[in-house]
Amino acid sequence: MMLTVRQSIAARIRALMRPESEGGALVELSLTLPIVFLLMTGIFAFSIALYQKLELAEAVSAGGRTLAVDRGDTDPCKTTASAIYAAAPTLTQSSISLTFVLNGVSTTGASCPGVLGTANANMVSGSSAEVEASYPCMIKMYGLKFSNCSLGSEVTEMVQ
Repeated sequence: MMLTVRQSIAARIRALMRPESEGGALVELSLTLPIVFLLMTGIFAFSIALYQKLELAEAVSAGGRTLAVDRGDTDPCKTTASAIYAAAPTLTQSSISLTFVLNGVSTTGASCPGVLGTANANMVSGSSAEVEASYPCMIKMYGLKFSNCSLGSEVTEMVQ
C-alpha cells in the first residue's frame, strides 16, 4: 500500500492500525517498561529515607516532651534517649547520634548524670532543653549506594 504526501495524518495512523501491523504495542511496552520500573524503584528507595526522616522527627519530638518534664531525674538524657529509641523501633539505636543542650550546657551522647547521684543541675525550671539527633541514611537502588546523606531533627522545649 502506497501513501501519498497528500494523505492526512489520520489516514496514516489508520493504515498503521491494520492487522498487518500487529505487535506494535508489544514493542512500545518493551521500550517503556524498563524506564517505568526504574522510576518506580527510585521513588520506593527515596520513600524509605523519607520514612526514616519522619520517624526520627517524631521520636525526637517525643523525647523532647519527655525531657521537658523530667526535671528531678538523676540522668534525664538517659531517660530521654530511651524514649527516643522506643519511639523509633525501625531505626538502629547505635546509629542514632544524640546531643542534648540543657540550660546552655551541651552534652553529646545518651547520658548526662547529675553529680553524685543527685538530679542534673542544668534542668532548671523555665530554662530551655534541646534535643538534636542525626541518623545516617543509605539509598540503595540496582546495586548503587548513595550513602552520603544524613537525616537530622531537633526540638527545643521549656523545662517544666
